[in-house]
Amino acid sequence: MNARLGRAMEIWIGTVRADGRPHMTPVWFIWLDEEMRLFIAISSFSVKWVNLIGNQNVVAALPDPTNVLIIEGEGHVSNRATQDILGDYFYHKYEWDFRYDTDDDYRLIEITPHKILAWGDGFDSDGNRIL
Repeated sequence: MNARLGRAMEIWIGTVRADGRPHMTPVWFIWLDEEMRLFIAISSFSVKWVNLIGNQNVVAALPDPTNVLIIEGEGHVSNRATQDILGDYFYHKYEWDFRYDTDDDYRLIEITPHKILAWGDGFDSDGNRIL
């Protein structure tokens, strides 16, 4: 699981609008396996941001339909120390640092998993619960 999250370049993030409709988009991300945390940088003008203000429930999924990995959890804004560390991680992975991107106003979101499901890639049973 950690290797798959470490290799992947994009992950789909689903949030919930105030009226209950889902919103899903692909985003760049960082997975810290030692902390079991997923980090995304999103615009403070995005639908994702507005949705997270009202409802912190998040689902994330890798785009591979044969080697599935789904994370359900809660998303919250990270603290300044975490932003400083993760800015460097984003730069090394994507050659992009949300802290210095003046095209938008980015927020670092820390997603704490409550449930992780996986199948394929060595996980033999459908919906094998990891966490």
